[in-house]
Amino acid sequence: MHQPDYDERSLHYGFFLAGNYTKFNRKYSQSFVNGSDTAFAINPAGAPGFGLGFIASYILSKHFEVRVLPSGAFYERSINYRFNQGTETEQRIESTFLELPLLVKYRSNRRGNVRMYMVGGFKPSLEIGSNRRERSQDRLRTDNVDLTVEYGFGFDLFYSFVKVSPELRFSHGIKNMLISDSSPYSRGLDRLNSHTISLSLFFE
Repeated sequence: MHQPDYDERSLHYGFFLAGNYTKFNRKYSQSFVNGSDTAFAINPAGAPGFGLGFIASYILSKHFEVRVLPSGAFYERSINYRFNQGTETEQRIESTFLELPLLVKYRSNRRGNVRMYMVGGFKPSLEIGSNRRERSQDRLRTDNVDLTVEYGFGFDLFYSFVKVSPELRFSHGIKNMLISDSSPYSRGLDRLNSHTISLSLFFE
């Protein structure tokens, strides 16, 4: 058995690398539903991204620990529009976010050098280096602050000098990211919520 005294230390540090696939979930406005909007099709599209960050884990008990994961992540989201005049266009939003997930981790009993776990919690995020809040008639504008619910599962794999943990996590935005204005790209929308699937590799 590798690192048999791992859980006797209450505090652990490390880093992680992540790949993600993200898109917006949309809710139509009333003007789109009743047909008074100039757009007759609004379809979000997903795209891959990536992130990296650090880990600080505090063990609460045999099965529970709290994890804080300060990180940076790059996302690309787009929405395709089809208008009544027969024109089509795409609004692409590239974003870099500073994120601070706060997660509770439930761990199974260790079987040799492997154990399974589940995580859940919240993730506040702040976009950096963006001027999207500036008013523009030819852009879809989104907020630079997001809040998501996180949950997922993974495996702790113990090796001689490091613990490696592949993890699959799902993220659902609970904050409306849409900035409503008179733009033709926002009139047909009532809400935009982020949705992300990420596959991470943790090293502790």
